[in-house]
Amino acid sequence: MNQGPSSAPAGQASFSFTHKLLLTALVVILLVVVYTVVKLAFQVLLVFFAAILFGVLLHGLSSWLHRKTRLPYSWALGLVCLLMAGLVVTAFLTLGPSLSEQAVELREDLPVVLQKLEEKIKSLPLGDQIIQQLPTQQEMMGSKGTSFKNAIALFSSSLGALANILIVLVIGIYLASSPQEAASGIVRLVPKASRPRAREVVHVLRFTLWGWLKGTLLAMLIIGTLTSIGLMIIGVPMPLLLGVFAGLLEFVPNLGPFIAAAPAILLALVDDPNKALTVVIFFIALQSLEGYVLTPLVQKRIIDLPPVLTIMGQVLMGIIAGPWGLLLAVPVVAVITVLVKMLYIEDVLGDQGVEVKGEEEAIEKEEKSPTPPEEQE
Repeated sequence: MNQGPSSAPAGQASFSFTHKLLLTALVVILLVVVYTVVKLAFQVLLVFFAAILFGVLLHGLSSWLHRKTRLPYSWALGLVCLLMAGLVVTAFLTLGPSLSEQAVELREDLPVVLQKLEEKIKSLPLGDQIIQQLPTQQEMMGSKGTSFKNAIALFSSSLGALANILIVLVIGIYLASSPQEAASGIVRLVPKASRPRAREVVHVLRFTLWGWLKGTLLAMLIIGTLTSIGLMIIGVPMPLLLGVFAGLLEFVPNLGPFIAAAPAILLALVDDPNKALTVVIFFIALQSLEGYVLTPLVQKRIIDLPPVLTIMGQVLMGIIAGPWGLLLAVPVVAVITVLVKMLYIEDVLGDQGVEVKGEEEAIEKEEKSPTPPEEQE
């Protein structure tokens, strides 16, 4: 007689526990799905942002050529595209054989380099303990059992990279061919009363990205050239390959130079510890030149990002979007900074004392161009 009332609460408790467990599992699954969708969407947006950057680059070069030669803008754009394609082909034909030869040499010499480095580490105090914590050569080079999987992964990633590059090229050329139309399309998304301010923001963003691109490309060229020459003088193997590597990684400030210095220091360390010290001093001097000379000359007039903010953006976007996020973190942070200053600090808070570098110059340039009738009040 007493078992009936007691069994009902027990059954209800079991049902309540199962219900909570299913609800928790559903929430976890939902969060995982939302995170996956947001991550994929963010990666797609980054590809489009890269296309915008490429379009800004083409537009900036074409506008400069149009002003200097009085060629029609469409002709200037076509000439810029041909010159860029010719430059890539020429660089490939000129530097390709040397880079390929040095890359093969590096791949063949890498096991020997790692073996010598392991012997040097073992000769140090606590060297055996350090070696135990490091991955083996088989783990770093990849075992034979995983070579097929690695080949499939490399092939898939290469196809994905080529597809992204094709998307960036096509969209970038389209944006550069009709920059006013693209800007007008963005402006039409806001109410008519706010369209003049929206045009100003779009023009300042384009001015900011163009200035950042000019400074970054110049820094890449200078750092890559100086790295190759300096490593050649010091006597480090494969200076051309290491110089190109350092120049490309200059696109990723703060983190890129450290990554670029690692292989040069490693190769010099195996050859001679004194040479490795010289390489370390050389890279420190090179980065000092960049930080105190190149960056103030070519970038700080256009954009001035705090290093802490830049590093935080790189880490966060690298975690969310991987290599694409790391590559595009700095221009994305620059865009967000301009938007916050113009739309929040100036417009919402009413603080006109904040400095937005290039705002007056960009607005003054665009005021000379006619505003489309559909954007006028």
